[in-house]
Amino acid sequence: MLGEIRGEVRFKEPLSFHTSLRIGGSADIFIVPQDVEDIRLALSFAEREQLSLDVIGGGNNLLVSDRGVRGVVLKLEGCLGRAEFNGEEAVAGAGVSLSALIREAAALNLGGIECLVGVPATVGGAVAMNAGTHDGGIADFISAVYFLYPDGTLGEFKPGNGSYSYNVFTPPAKSVLIGARLQLHRRPFAEIQKDIKQRLKQKKSTQPLALASVGCVWKNPPGETATRLIEKVGLKGKRLNGAEISAKHANFIVNRGGAAASDIKALMQLTLDRVRNHFGITLEAEMKTMGEI
Repeated sequence: MLGEIRGEVRFKEPLSFHTSLRIGGSADIFIVPQDVEDIRLALSFAEREQLSLDVIGGGNNLLVSDRGVRGVVLKLEGCLGRAEFNGEEAVAGAGVSLSALIREAAALNLGGIECLVGVPATVGGAVAMNAGTHDGGIADFISAVYFLYPDGTLGEFKPGNGSYSYNVFTPPAKSVLIGARLQLHRRPFAEIQKDIKQRLKQKKSTQPLALASVGCVWKNPPGETATRLIEKVGLKGKRLNGAEISAKHANFIVNRGGAAASDIKALMQLTLDRVRNHFGITLEAEMKTMGEI
C-alpha cells in the first residue's frame, strides 16, 4: 500500500528537519502526500497495520521527543496548498500557510484575519491548535472544517458556540483535517497592508524571531500574562545547554544550538514549579508534544 503513494515515503526521517525548534528524533515512517488520495492511503495503511498516525503541518508549535516517534508521521505542509475565494469566503487546504492566505485575501480586498499575521502555521495546524493572538484566533473566522476518513469519505464539521476551547480542537478519530472554510470581509487593500506592517513591526521588536522556537510556550492564565509571571520569578534568560527562556520574550523558549527536547522540557518544568510556588498558579502549555519526552 505504501508503494501506491505518489508522494514521498521515508523511513527513519529526522523530525528535527521538520520542526521550528529544530529538535526531534526520527519518525519510523514519514509520508509527504502529494494529494488527498495519498492521505487516504496513508490512513488506510496505518489502520491496517495498527500503527499510530500523527499529522504535522509546518511543525511550528511542536516539541518532538529526542527518541523520535513510532508509527506513521504525515506531513501536510506543501500538500493541499491552495485557497479558493468566493465572495467573502475562503476555502483553504490544510497545507496553505497562514501568511499566504492573508496575502492572497488582501490582494482581493478581503480582510479580517490580519490578527493572525506573523503566526507561523499552516491552516491545518492553526485550526487544530486554534492559533491566535490577543486580538483574535482562527476560530473566530471558521465556518466549516473538512476531514478525510480512511475509507475515503469526507466529513464536514460546522463549529458552533463553544466548539473551540482556548487552544484545543480535536478531529474525529482516525481522520485527518484537510481544510477549512473561513468567513472574511471586504476591506481596502491599503488598510490591510498598513495593519500587516504594523503588526509585523511589533512582533519583530518584541519576539526572538531570528532563533528557533515554538512561539509562546504557555497560555495566559485568567487576568494575567505568562510572560510577566516568568519574569517575576527570575527565569527570563535562563539557559540549559542550548535551550534558553528567551531574554527578549520570557514566554518563548529558544534553541540557541544543540538543544535537546529534554532541555526544553526541563526548562518548562522549572518554570511550572517556580510560578506555582510563587503565585499558586499552574501554567498550561500552549504547544503539543509528540513521542515520549
